[in-house]
Amino acid sequence: MIKYSWIAMVLLCLLLFFFLMHEVQSEKTLAFDTYIAELFSVGENTFSFTFFKSITYLGKSKFIGFGSLLCVLYLWIIKKDYWTMAVFSIGVTGGDVLNGWIKNHIQRARPENHLMETTGFSFPSGHAMVGLIFFSMVAYLIIKEVKGDFLKWAVGIGFVCMVLLIGVSRIIMKVHFPTDILAGFALGAAYSLTLFNLYKYLGRRVL
Repeated sequence: MIKYSWIAMVLLCLLLFFFLMHEVQSEKTLAFDTYIAELFSVGENTFSFTFFKSITYLGKSKFIGFGSLLCVLYLWIIKKDYWTMAVFSIGVTGGDVLNGWIKNHIQRARPENHLMETTGFSFPSGHAMVGLIFFSMVAYLIIKEVKGDFLKWAVGIGFVCMVLLIGVSRIIMKVHFPTDILAGFALGAAYSLTLFNLYKYLGRRVL
């Protein structure tokens, strides 16, 4: 039963995503968005604003693209792990394509008065979704290499915190509604769980 508990988690994440998508498509002002946006509102000339503006760049497509290239080169040249290299490449690229397709389908406009330049539609957040996919895969690669449970847990918790901070930064910069971030996390988690389990399942048969 525990062996297949990931399927239940994927279904729960997808259920949350489709619920949020339905709410967004109703084109109503969502109380959740208003409450969370006000909760995370900060002044522009503060340390918090500067900190989160820096954090948000960790989820930009250029950073993730460059980071993905480094990981692929590492897996190809140093580790010679071609199977993991292929899954990493397909995983990040596929997540980005899926995110773009959904954005163009939903076509939710971004919040007004955003605090940094941005383009494109809002739902779901690419920083949240693709960032979660990319950083979870990087964390997996690092956890495979480090020794000791403490270090493995530290790496895992560190990357979870970073992904959450990236999501929060998009709300603080007013470039996404909170439901965009939550939906991005939900779909990114479902995608990553599916990818990891297919990677392990097919890996035993391919290798």
